Amino acid sequence: MKAEVCPGTECLTCGFRSEVFASLPDYQLEELSRSKVLMHAKKGETIARQNDSIEGFIFLRDGLAKLCRTNAEGREQIVGIATPNDFVGLLSLFSSKTYNYSIVAIEDSSYCSVEYDMVMNLVGSNGEFARNLLAKISRVSDLLIGSRLDIDLLQLRGRVAYILCFFANEIYHSTRFNLPVSRREIAELIDMRVENVVRILSEFRRDRIILIEGTYIEILDKEKLSWAKMHG
Repeated sequence: MKAEVCPGTECLTCGFRSEVFASLPDYQLEELSRSKVLMHAKKGETIARQNDSIEGFIFLRDGLAKLCRTNAEGREQIVGIATPNDFVGLLSLFSSKTYNYSIVAIEDSSYCSVEYDMVMNLVGSNGEFARNLLAKISRVSDLLIGSRLDIDLLQLRGRVAYILCFFANEIYHSTRFNLPVSRREIAELIDMRVENVVRILSEFRRDRIILIEGTYIEILDKEKLSWAKMHG
């Protein structure tokens, strides 16, 4: 991964500045800038590894990353997808000294890594910042739990339709996109067997719901895909 030291005033004018940092006065933003490094990760590179010590506060500027956890049997489960302006690894920040999951770029990505002690100092000295950060953690937790419950309630066809709708509506805002994840990763994300994912994608293509060419996806019939998401 390529690292780049950020100029001291960048946080004051950064277009990626998050609402969590909105409460910080200029002098604290300058301190924040001095304690951060801008990092670049290529697709497939690991940003943080499960069980590694938490040394930085990771803010995704652009790209996509998967949050994945490996169980005792060695099976990997993707627990979420991080998008631009997300604080990656936020759920581990206060509960553990190590990451509870790995963070891996699934597109070429850039992110800011802020020193852990700097964030803790801001939490202790700026009550509004602390409240904003806790609110963000709560929203992230609610989103992860809600999406997992939604997926668990769906039939197999509904799960595959769900993930296609997720990438179309929440990530790319388009009916045409390149899937950033493999069939195996889709299976890990929606808790299915790979062969079932492949079979259902083929059925959607046969039924003219989607067009598939390698990683390229085009949704041809949004209504049918939405129906499949709800009814399987």
